[in-house]
Amino acid sequence: AGSLAYGWSKPDAAEGRILAALVVAATFSFAFALLLGGSVIASETSERRISFFFSRPLPAVAIWGGKLLAVLFLTFVPAALALVPAFATGATRANQNVLQLGGAPWGVLGLFLVTLFLILGAHATVTIARLRSPWVALDLLLAPALVLLSAAFLRSLVRDGLIPSLFFSTTFDLIPRLVGLAAFVLVAALAAASYSQVAAGRTDARRAHGAFSVVLWGILGTATAALGGYAWWVAAAQATDLETVGGGVMTAPRGPWVALGGPLRAGRGAGFFLFDTTGNRSLRIRSGDAVFSKDGARAAWTEERFGFFERERKSDLFVADLASARAVKAGLACSVWCRAGLSPSGRTLAVLDDSTLSAYDISDPSKARQLAAFRVEAQPKAFAFTDEDTIRLFAQFSEKARAGLTPRQLEIEEISLPSKRSLVTGRFERETFPHLRMTPDGRFLVGTRDKRFTLHDGRTGALLATLSSELEAPKMRFLSGDRMAVVGIAGASARLLFFEGEKAPARSIDLGPAASVVVGGEIAPGRVAVALNPFQSNDERSRRAWKLAFVDVATGAVSSGPDGLVPADRFSWWFLPVLSPGEAGLPSATLFLNAEGALVRLDSATMKKEILLGGRR
Repeated sequence: AGSLAYGWSKPDAAEGRILAALVVAATFSFAFALLLGGSVIASETSERRISFFFSRPLPAVAIWGGKLLAVLFLTFVPAALALVPAFATGATRANQNVLQLGGAPWGVLGLFLVTLFLILGAHATVTIARLRSPWVALDLLLAPALVLLSAAFLRSLVRDGLIPSLFFSTTFDLIPRLVGLAAFVLVAALAAASYSQVAAGRTDARRAHGAFSVVLWGILGTATAALGGYAWWVAAAQATDLETVGGGVMTAPRGPWVALGGPLRAGRGAGFFLFDTTGNRSLRIRSGDAVFSKDGARAAWTEERFGFFERERKSDLFVADLASARAVKAGLACSVWCRAGLSPSGRTLAVLDDSTLSAYDISDPSKARQLAAFRVEAQPKAFAFTDEDTIRLFAQFSEKARAGLTPRQLEIEEISLPSKRSLVTGRFERETFPHLRMTPDGRFLVGTRDKRFTLHDGRTGALLATLSSELEAPKMRFLSGDRMAVVGIAGASARLLFFEGEKAPARSIDLGPAASVVVGGEIAPGRVAVALNPFQSNDERSRRAWKLAFVDVATGAVSSGPDGLVPADRFSWWFLPVLSPGEAGLPSATLFLNAEGALVRLDSATMKKEILLGGRR
């Protein structure tokens, strides 16, 4: 058949024959496994023909093992008879192309386990259906009960441990282990139950069914309880169980709380958390998009609804009071692509879902009350509160999308919650439109486009100053006293530009050779943390190459810090629409990540490092 399909004289005719033989072999194997597995022991017990074997001095294990081996032999022999001619007439390369010999041992093992499962599964089905004993009531009760319990436990495990693992590349190690363990337990339970049926039941059908059911459901019930315990253990993980802190850390504008995630110790998958860096308190969250209020008193995030019967991709909104470390489900839902933001005090929650921006009073988070809803015609846009009653929207687009921008998309819009009105306050030009971020007080917008780094009026978008036009990948921090620090790469060196107000830079400071640079917070008044790296990549080599330095912006003096540390919120510059506040001595300014992925608090005066999470504590 394969040769006729591919053509007798074509180069791939041999592969066609092998593929056709594989289909025939698999069909024969599975058919024989089901037919023989359901008839060899269960049918003989039901018809009392198995007494013939017990009339001889044979141990039960010999009878059971012999019948199982006979079924395996009769299952695989037809498959071999279908495959041997095709492989014998096929070229070596054709055999290798079809079988992929590098992975053949695992494929053979998988085929053997599937065949064994079909044999034992058919035997279990026929045993329950044909032996006609009262034990069938227990079978019909426990089978769906264990299936439903296992499904509930797996739902919890996938939601709490495996889905977060996708973000940190640990799922690919955990899933094969769980699948392999589940397959082994199921096959072992079926094998043990079938042996008990022969050994304990002998020729009595009712006793055989009872032994089979007790052993099968005893093993599977124990395994289900173990699965439930494991799912509970995974769900009960805290931030202190993190093995490493993956990616970046989102820090609260004020206060000690941070949002982070990473792989967990001891095979517990991964997780996202809100973590109190001063008290080791943590809250488990199920997403990496937590946002904080400006005062650091509240956090909000979305969690996608997860279930086997969920048809629409919806998320629920949660709000946490960080003083009491208590999270509340707000009773609000949105799509999985919605974005949330909090007012400076955390009493108002704004949600941008598709083209609708909704604002809610969450003074009592469990009883959210809608204040207003507005249609946002031009998307996508970033938004943030400028004060308790005003939300500002401004465009954020990639360079590739620039050609298709419309004037409406380039507008700056402000929404007043008390009056429920929106007002266009400014507009950018498409040709010069930069990527924008807003300052915490809303006074300015900072724009980046290639090497051009600009400062704009927050309401109108009017250009106030060009901070830099020579630095590659520029980044900035606002410092106390309306001062600014801009860092970037100039040639093969890192450079820091220090600004006082909107004038020309008061000082340009050469930081030394580097291919990438990260600016941290103002760790002490007038002292800024900067991390330098000779590589642009984010691999193991670059993580160990960070050099920390402290820059005194008043004098230009640069002093070395501990090697291998980088500011913990290094990615907030790229991911958050609002910049970090310009205050000296914030708790977030003392947080760093080391080469092993541990969250570290650094005392800038003594250079003493304290590992808070991950690594060796």
